[in-house]
Amino acid sequence: MADGRGTERVAVRTHFGAVRGGTLMGLLTAGILALMCVYMAVSVTQETPLAGVRIAVDAGHGGEDRGVCYFEEGLIEKEINLDMAQRLAAALQDLGADVLLTRSDDTFVPLAERAAMANAFGADLFISLHVNRIPGHPECFGAQTFYFPSSEAGKRLATAIQQELLKVDPDNYRQPMAGNFAVLRRSEMPGALVEIAFMTNARDRALLQQETYRADVTEAIVRGIIVFLQGDTDG
Repeated sequence: MADGRGTERVAVRTHFGAVRGGTLMGLLTAGILALMCVYMAVSVTQETPLAGVRIAVDAGHGGEDRGVCYFEEGLIEKEINLDMAQRLAAALQDLGADVLLTRSDDTFVPLAERAAMANAFGADLFISLHVNRIPGHPECFGAQTFYFPSSEAGKRLATAIQQELLKVDPDNYRQPMAGNFAVLRRSEMPGALVEIAFMTNARDRALLQQETYRADVTEAIVRGIIVFLQGDTDG
């Protein structure tokens, strides 16, 4: 971004130098250069919309804490969360964000430490990834976001992500909800906890095993973050 502005300033100086010189060729050359530099600056902004944004990505559970599991189909929450966190981190970095993973392997990190890591990192946003469950209610399905009750910014972030998740799964009717989760309560920046599916629902379990679903959910979270940062949500 800074490089684009610097190049643009050079073009402007060249343009006005040509005006003072009064040469037609100089004017044309300077004008073309100025237009090219403006295009380059806009292109850089469009390609890296998250440049300079610091985002903490939290893969829930880990180590001895497996989370919710469905062993019959080889589904273990801690593994799903880590896979999704790594996908999300890579996607965010591709768009210019500085990303912190609270865990990058199968280790257990206490909840307070996860939030402390995000705070020390100076994160602008905190995203925690999980898989949901409601024992005794196999009919419940769909990805859902949560935010800390007193955080208006967190609510807007969760709303923006939820709206994008609904586009991935048109049958999903869920809306963002307040939740007093420790990682959201202890973190100092706007945060959202994303439950990407229900382990207790057969339909969602099938989705969790699909590469396309995991990729689509990752993209939805990224789009939601961008929408939030652009201020285009009514949350």
